[in-house]
Amino acid sequence: MKKVLTISLVLTSCLLSQSTPTAQTPSPTKFKGFLGTYHPYGGTAYGGSGWKEGELMQHAFDFGQNAILVKGSHLGYTFEQNITNSCSEWDVNRVYGIVLPPSEFGAVNQPKDSDLLKPFEKEPGMIQAAHRFSELSKRCPQIAGVIIDDFFNDFPKKMSLEDIRDMKDALMGKTIDGDGNVDNTSPVTTPDLKLYIVVYEHHLDLKVEPQALELLDGVCFWMWKQTEHYKQFDDYLETVSRLYPNKDVIAGVYVRHSRQVPIAASVHHIIERAIDLYAKGRVNGLLIFSAIWLSREETKRERWDELALPQFLGRIYYPFLGEGVGASLMQKQKHRLKTRSFQLAD
Repeated sequence: MKKVLTISLVLTSCLLSQSTPTAQTPSPTKFKGFLGTYHPYGGTAYGGSGWKEGELMQHAFDFGQNAILVKGSHLGYTFEQNITNSCSEWDVNRVYGIVLPPSEFGAVNQPKDSDLLKPFEKEPGMIQAAHRFSELSKRCPQIAGVIIDDFFNDFPKKMSLEDIRDMKDALMGKTIDGDGNVDNTSPVTTPDLKLYIVVYEHHLDLKVEPQALELLDGVCFWMWKQTEHYKQFDDYLETVSRLYPNKDVIAGVYVRHSRQVPIAASVHHIIERAIDLYAKGRVNGLLIFSAIWLSREETKRERWDELALPQFLGRIYYPFLGEGVGASLMQKQKHRLKTRSFQLAD
């Protein structure tokens, strides 16, 4: 079942000029849109182009979506802090949980991992993570679902079709007992939450069986070899749409990962294309991996200047956002959403 959020647009009155921004250029009026981070980090941003030196990364970018790891802590934040920050302190538009499969040192079922705000640091449970986000969504209406990280590293050998079914049912609020057994026949209590999987470009030749496809609501798509493949971004998304018909797509863009520091042109291209495709309703959000690789604490000033994201986003992103109020027709709850103007099927 789908809910429809109708977004009203109020264009910002401060549009940037087309000239090259300088350190004295005022930053645009920023709203929380559909750009977010895959792993928040408590570091700070460099200054320049109207941005404050030393400002908390979240506030500098005004991220509107955050995907947080479902484990005890990560990058300086506990899980509880990540939930409190994203749901209350930062009040982002959407919150996703990143669920760790066995290849990422998670466990499919970890019965003792039952504390709502304190998941295990080591081998957190996937079924328990889905249940956790179902329960937390009753307190935090911004929670949109969970993303199974590196899905094809484990499915179907270490993570079966029935495991996926249990995760989906736990996410939808079906009853789970103390041993992690999900009652698949019990009533659904959180029907709007969605189950996503991470898919890379090298996974697009893998066929997903219809039974598994039926359980999935969307894909979080990344290009591992971003520098080499970024110009094929649109073509890859066409393939994603064909392999996963009528599913949501969350785009991902790397500024760095364990094997590559992508060129700035690839970062700019993916962000710009994702913005255009979001406006056309073809992607549901854009996540940056990761805030830590934009911070003063972990990245050199030269890389910040090379990426020039304040200037870039100031031209193609922030000026086209506005603030509106969206009401969830399903949950009868209201919260702030800031996006381009169009109907967003959620």
